[in-house]
Amino acid sequence: MHTITPAEASSLDADRLVELVAVVERTQRAEDVEGFLALFDPEAVWVTGGGRRLVGLDVIAEFTRSVLPGGMAGMSVRYEVEHIRFITPDVALTAVRQEYLTTAGEPLTPRSLGLPTYLWRRGAGGDWSMVAGQNTGVPQEGPFGPEDVAALHAIVRDVQEGFNTNDAELMTAHFASDALVVNALGKVHRGRDEIVESSRAGLAAGFLHEATAYYRLGDIVPLADDVATATKDAWPTEEAARAGGPPEMRALYVFQRRDGRWLIARRSNTLVPTAN
Repeated sequence: MHTITPAEASSLDADRLVELVAVVERTQRAEDVEGFLALFDPEAVWVTGGGRRLVGLDVIAEFTRSVLPGGMAGMSVRYEVEHIRFITPDVALTAVRQEYLTTAGEPLTPRSLGLPTYLWRRGAGGDWSMVAGQNTGVPQEGPFGPEDVAALHAIVRDVQEGFNTNDAELMTAHFASDALVVNALGKVHRGRDEIVESSRAGLAAGFLHEATAYYRLGDIVPLADDVATATKDAWPTEEAARAGGPPEMRALYVFQRRDGRWLIARRSNTLVPTAN
């Protein structure tokens, strides 16, 4: 699902731009050189995934005819429009997510991702043509290392700071869009929007509004280069933690790295029973 700004922009124009990005996908899959080139303005500028800047349709055409035929052998590709920005009513930018796939539609191993950005201009005939395109590949994720551990600790510090300052946006800033949370009462919240709404409501009033927390992250275990689990112990204050008492709550986290950024994919909170 893509976003559109400004909000009052024409939905018909947005739909047409999504259709044109689908043409980029279709012509690349089919190795359709002429269909691909038909999308461009005569004075377009294209930056390839390898960092070559091509100025003008003639130069773009020469390059495309040299690489596209046979370039998709044994592969497919998927394009998804993430955001459309209307700079003016007749100039628009599309931010796209790209992934190369097997012919069966499965991700490659390792995954091959891109984040293309296309700039479109409406012509005299009313339709849009591409005036600039930038292909940017997403670097492959490296092995899980110390910088990743530091990133996970930073995420939990933001969760703690958001809780202590009643800032629901900061507290939930690192949740994935499809995250799932099980709270200490067993209620399941699905998706970041629902998690944010629940956090706002909880921090706005009641005991959470006045509560504070101090967190310690531990037991960090990478399950893969881009997936890790960890536990989090929670005390009401740092002093309570340093005093050596048991935590009031424990949480199990599943973190996932997406496009180079670690996010919270799953979290389950459990209250620690008090000693009799």
